[in-house]
Amino acid sequence: MLRIFGLLLVFLTSTLLLFAVWSFGPLPEGAKRPRFPRDLDGLRDLSSSLGKYEESHALYTLLLFSTAYLYKQTFAIPGSFFMNLLSGALFGTLRGVALVCTLNAIGASFCFCLSALFAAPIVERYLKTRIENLRVMVNAERDRLWLFLLSARVFPFTPHWLLNISSPFLDVPLRYHASSVFVGLFPYNFLCVRAGTVLAEVRSMSDVFDVWTLSELLTVSLILLLATKYSKKSHQMERKVSDHNVLHGVKMS
Repeated sequence: MLRIFGLLLVFLTSTLLLFAVWSFGPLPEGAKRPRFPRDLDGLRDLSSSLGKYEESHALYTLLLFSTAYLYKQTFAIPGSFFMNLLSGALFGTLRGVALVCTLNAIGASFCFCLSALFAAPIVERYLKTRIENLRVMVNAERDRLWLFLLSARVFPFTPHWLLNISSPFLDVPLRYHASSVFVGLFPYNFLCVRAGTVLAEVRSMSDVFDVWTLSELLTVSLILLLATKYSKKSHQMERKVSDHNVLHGVKMS
């Protein structure tokens, strides 16, 4: 019960912080307070509104965007697609990609830490079967864990929220968790941010992730997974040869 209370306290505190950043920031004349979008039309309106902030209050725009992004990532709230598009519209491709990759890694690390500290009762009650299945997969790839995590992050249909929440209970080191998020989500982030630079032309998610793009992501993920398997088999063969040589040496002596 104390852990649940602690999680609620962190959530409420973070919500108040986000509300404060949103409410008490500078407001250019003629501009409206930004509101979180529910669809692409709302995202275009938000992009236009924040564009006015960007012109006169670049640091505040960056602070507001970063706070909202970290809030979403920390509490595993869906919406990275919209936020990445918005990043491209506001900051351009290079700055936008660098920003969202960094925020992804930081937010996923916050989620990791919150889960480790407070989420055990929730995980035990609602995610036990999924965690057990993931544990079997992770333990099978323990020797090449980072490559395995990287392939999972590149895979376009991975439930990243589940990985963020469950990683502490799978004995995944935080450094592996954060770095695999930073590198593995780069292709997804790049595609979204690049599309955000021409936001007016985006009508649906399929405009960003068509069959060809998804095939490319699947191929990269498969290559990484095969590399993990090959590396594991090579390591096992080397170990067998080493054990055989040691055993043979003992017999000879």
